[in-house]
Amino acid sequence: MIISRRIEIDMGHRIPNHKSKCRNLHGHRYVIYVYVEGEENKVEGSSDEGMVLDYGDLKQIMIEEIHNRYDHSCILYKKDEASIAFKIISDKFKLKTYLLDFIPTAELLAKHFWELIEDRLKDKGFKLHSVVIHETPNCKAIYENK
Repeated sequence: MIISRRIEIDMGHRIPNHKSKCRNLHGHRYVIYVYVEGEENKVEGSSDEGMVLDYGDLKQIMIEEIHNRYDHSCILYKKDEASIAFKIISDKFKLKTYLLDFIPTAELLAKHFWELIEDRLKDKGFKLHSVVIHETPNCKAIYENK
């Protein structure tokens, strides 16, 4: 069985080498789905009997690892020259800005979010199936580690 949970975050970014307007600093309302694979819990009388994973437990992991870190932040590629200048301004005004080791495309963010939550799920005995990010209502990226 596969279950999923959704969260949303607002986040700014820039794609430095993009041929069009995405090279400008801009933001999105990202919709993030995490899919977890497993069997139903058959322990009679347990709180999560009949569930693969309690949705609330999955939400807590997503909130702690993704939402609390990145909501209302700006993420930039650390090798982008503009990000260096922006980070100086961010530090001065205490803005929530992160410099990443990768260009913050939807595809690479899906992989990054996977890496943030995979161990937390493994520690609880669950298998992460996929992470899906909608950057806009019409555009999404899916990361599956097969």
